[in-house]
Amino acid sequence: MNSITLNNGNQIPQMMFGSFQMNEQADMDAVVKTAVDNGVLGFDTSPSYRTEEMLSAAVRGLIAKREGLSRSDFFLDTKIDEWQMIAKKGEIRPFVEKCLEKTNLDYWDLILIHWPQPDYYTKTWLAMEKLYEEGIVKNIGVCNFSVRHFKGLERAGANVVPAVMQNEVHPLNTENEVLEYCEENHITVQAYSPLCRMIPEIRENELLNHLAEKYGVSLAQIILRWHIERGLVPVVKTSSEKRVKENTDIFSFALSEEDRDAITGLDSHFKIFLESRCCPGY
Repeated sequence: MNSITLNNGNQIPQMMFGSFQMNEQADMDAVVKTAVDNGVLGFDTSPSYRTEEMLSAAVRGLIAKREGLSRSDFFLDTKIDEWQMIAKKGEIRPFVEKCLEKTNLDYWDLILIHWPQPDYYTKTWLAMEKLYEEGIVKNIGVCNFSVRHFKGLERAGANVVPAVMQNEVHPLNTENEVLEYCEENHITVQAYSPLCRMIPEIRENELLNHLAEKYGVSLAQIILRWHIERGLVPVVKTSSEKRVKENTDIFSFALSEEDRDAITGLDSHFKIFLESRCCPGY
């Protein structure tokens, strides 16, 4: 699997797997193993997912079984949740240190602000800058940001430009404005819910189904290829080995510019996760 160079020179995999709503260690172990077998060594978690320890256990277990595989081969990211920002008024170091302790990890490759909690996201960012400078985390980034939130970091005196932004991006929510800002500032974009959970508006879309037939691939592969060609890092969620293999097999074809633009034209600003639900006061 190819990598993308971040704005600080570090690397991030071109595709990652998420752990949202995974409840069993056996499922986590299977997904990590199958992903690695298919060349994907990037994984996403969060305190609110309650999968940090399961993910760490799966990664460490696989390393123990496979000669030549080490922690440095993996890219693991987690997040700072809203309740953590509020509890410590932005001084989130204790949560990061506790997370490293309970997961038996020496570092995280990436820590993200999960939601821009209005009162504390800038203070949280400044605290994360210190952790980054100390090497406790290799990269820092943000989630669910609009351009105004980036401007808020600038006004707060941020010294580090986020390396990554993770937002909900899919054909029905293309996020063109904030993606343009990220491109101008060399911020790599992770796309969560990249398939929009295959809701009927996606699954039954005439254009997407036509393109799947045209290229001889699945509808999911068409959408994931569209993400890749936009320069995004799709964060895919599945517990099916078959789907893992399907989702990673997207590098044997390329979309025409016309077809890629047609998919982008499906944008209707539809979102699964609304800011007002997930981040009160947003």
